[in-house]
Amino acid sequence: MTITETLTTQQLNCLKALIACEKAINSTEVMHRYQISSTTSISRSKVALIKNDILENKAGEISFQNPIYVYWLKSEYFAK
Repeated sequence: MTITETLTTQQLNCLKALIACEKAINSTEVMHRYQISSTTSISRSKVALIKNDILENKAGEISFQNPIYVYWLKSEYFAK
């Protein structure tokens, strides 16, 4: 929870898109739906989220490190 509260709005919006299993996160439609400002913002957010041990990059595939964290984000944090 502490780490989540330090994330930027863009990082949180990227997490929402990833939780929703959006595959084309760089598409204009997805960026508009989740209020992501640019593809550069997506890249920066991914780097920061990997650095914070929230996401991991295995063979070019971005995924969450902790499925319990995903559940908490869906049911508690984003449900506010």
